[in-house]
Amino acid sequence: MRTGFKSIRFNNGKILSKIIFITIILIILFTIFLLSKFLVNLNDSLLDISKSEITRVTYEFITEKLNQKVFSEKNMEDILMIEKNDQEEIIYVDFNLADAYILLDEISNILTDSFKNLESGNVSVAYLDSDLSHELGSMVLSIPIGNSFNHLYFYNFGPKIPVRINFIGSVLTNLKTKVTDYGLNNALVEMFAYIEFKTQIMSPIEIEEITLKYEAVIASMMIEGEVPNFYGGTIEKESSIYSKEIE
Repeated sequence: MRTGFKSIRFNNGKILSKIIFITIILIILFTIFLLSKFLVNLNDSLLDISKSEITRVTYEFITEKLNQKVFSEKNMEDILMIEKNDQEEIIYVDFNLADAYILLDEISNILTDSFKNLESGNVSVAYLDSDLSHELGSMVLSIPIGNSFNHLYFYNFGPKIPVRINFIGSVLTNLKTKVTDYGLNNALVEMFAYIEFKTQIMSPIEIEEITLKYEAVIASMMIEGEVPNFYGGTIEKESSIYSKEIE
């Protein structure tokens, strides 16, 4: 009897030990699952907020910098070549390559210098908020950990996680012009600067590169003439792409 009782206790102890072991393993696996899910949500939130903020800041910054550079009608007339037929209809628009190259070089220099100032913090405080700072030549966005919960009440909850943002690669620019009918025997000529550049977003979990594209009107003028109907009322033309490294 006693031997049988001990055997039963021993077997029960083994079963209990297995149950405890399996329970611990399940708790560990469940914890790992919850932690990995939290980290994925956190990383997605950090990247999404960083993309939105860097897009906002750079667009405002570029707009101001290009608006500070005023291009007169004389500049446009030097850069654009507009050809008309005997009926004063506009049949051809192109760029003076030498003058277009000079303008693109000037725009690229403005932007690369501006990006350096933006990274170093040598900019107007109007672009910045309490969560955006600068450190060692980088923009640093501090995002509360509560953003990972995707709930309004937790957005400013918990400690802030730093996300470093840098401009990398080259600034690609080219000129676009659009001529459209504007009233009787008049046409509106608009010149756009197309800008493309990359930023590197470095969260504690992942590094991601994103490409930002921007198009800004840098000059416009009215000229006499009409766009022929076979053009659909609009003539568009693009220059070649100019590239300048971000140092």
